[in-house]
Amino acid sequence: MESFEQCALCDSAIGPGAGFVVRIDVFADPEIPPMTADQIAQTNLDQTLAEVIEQAKHMSPDELQNGVHRRFEYRLCPVCHRRFLTNPLGMPRVTRQGKN
Repeated sequence: MESFEQCALCDSAIGPGAGFVVRIDVFADPEIPPMTADQIAQTNLDQTLAEVIEQAKHMSPDELQNGVHRRFEYRLCPVCHRRFLTNPLGMPRVTRQGKN
């Protein structure tokens, strides 16, 4: 018996091997802001770490995880896959008035 998935966008049935998988990784920017040697020397790392730990105590596990990394996975039918590739973030289209 075949198992069918549902399209995450339109809920249509997707047969085995007939759809597409979209994975989205959202993570904190790993780039460290530039700091001078003087700024580094003046930083109290113990105090900074204590402040971060105190802030974390007031956050839920989901809030903490959201600040580090989240992965999402969606199954799409071929029609929704084409739409997704056309505009992955679903941003409004900007139309420009042409000069005739």
